[in-house]
Amino acid sequence: MFPRFRTLWSFNIAFHSLSFHPNLGICCRMCIFANMNKKPILLLISILTLLSCSQRKLPNYPATDEGITRMRLDSAAFFMAKHDTRNAMYQLKSAEKHLFNVTEDSLKFATYYRIALLNAQNGAYKLALDYFKHTTRYANDSKKSHRLTDIYLGKASVFNQMGQRDSALLYVKKAEAFKPRIRKDQESHIEELKTRIEKRQILSVSPEKDIEIVQIQDRYEVAIAQRKTLQLQLYIAYLVIFLILLTTGIVVWFRRRMHHQQHAYRKQQEETEQNIQLLLRRKDATIDEMKAEVDSKINELEELKQKTPTHSGDTKTADSIEQIKLGVDTLYTILKGGNISQMGKREQHALNAIMPNFDYDLAYILNNPRFAFTPKETFYYIMEHYGMTDEQKADAFCCTSQAIRSIKSRMKKKMEKS
Repeated sequence: MFPRFRTLWSFNIAFHSLSFHPNLGICCRMCIFANMNKKPILLLISILTLLSCSQRKLPNYPATDEGITRMRLDSAAFFMAKHDTRNAMYQLKSAEKHLFNVTEDSLKFATYYRIALLNAQNGAYKLALDYFKHTTRYANDSKKSHRLTDIYLGKASVFNQMGQRDSALLYVKKAEAFKPRIRKDQESHIEELKTRIEKRQILSVSPEKDIEIVQIQDRYEVAIAQRKTLQLQLYIAYLVIFLILLTTGIVVWFRRRMHHQQHAYRKQQEETEQNIQLLLRRKDATIDEMKAEVDSKINELEELKQKTPTHSGDTKTADSIEQIKLGVDTLYTILKGGNISQMGKREQHALNAIMPNFDYDLAYILNNPRFAFTPKETFYYIMEHYGMTDEQKADAFCCTSQAIRSIKSRMKKKMEKS
């Protein structure tokens, strides 16, 4: 029993899916009858008959928004013929959902017009008027007069049902204005509507129908809204994941770039320090050449430093270069007779650090722990070594000649004692 029921059920599905095709109804029944009697020969004959009965192909809908809209409209027409309002409205609302990407005005007109008519037939007059208003936007084509006549007659019928005779007559007159460019059925409809309006005839509609048709649309809209909300949440989740991946990628790229820049900066620091050391070892280089070259190298390094994030690992090399620059600047100031009155131990240490490369013999004396020169004594000895006069020394120290002689006397005693 169960196999027979299952087979019969499968044939019933086939029958219902093809029942709207007028040439296939009898053939489907023959297939079912043959199957119920379990006669293979009759079943084969029935199948062949079914194929021969199909004189035309079923509609072929392209997988586009236009194709899906046409399919939904045809399905709605099928359900309307079956007086299945619920499924007809579902199909029309599904078609409406695809209109955003549809370019054909005729499809948009047909969808909105049928939804308006279905609402009007079921007593949802406000919704019907809203959809008639939407329909008007897509009536501007070669069949404009026919389409606007349908809209005006639909509105006239709705206003008559609502008891607004003046509005109903107004739209009937608007429809009449398109004569004689309208169809015969539209002319008949105009006369019929005029008679109903004059006689105050209203078609009876069940009170529950308008509530039901509105609820059907509301439920559909709620379902669509929920699905859109879910899609939005999904898109947001995808966006968050994308942003996380993008941020991670940017961070990784930035860290690698920063590491590369720091490596280049450290390498440049080392090269600058080596070049300065080589410059200091040149016996023929003057203090002016040294200072100009050191300043140039330091400026190049500073420009690179502005483009490179600071890093604690760079401190040692940077300090070393700064010390060299300070030593060269101090020596330059001393030899040029500049003001050294404010210089102290910091300048002395920097100067002592570069002197072995500049003048080894002089550096030996200045760094000799037996003498333990003070900053002023160190600066004085350098000026004395390079033959500067007492007046030049006094100007550099911003002091009197007597003070210079006192420094000279203390140093002489210190060196003789050592």
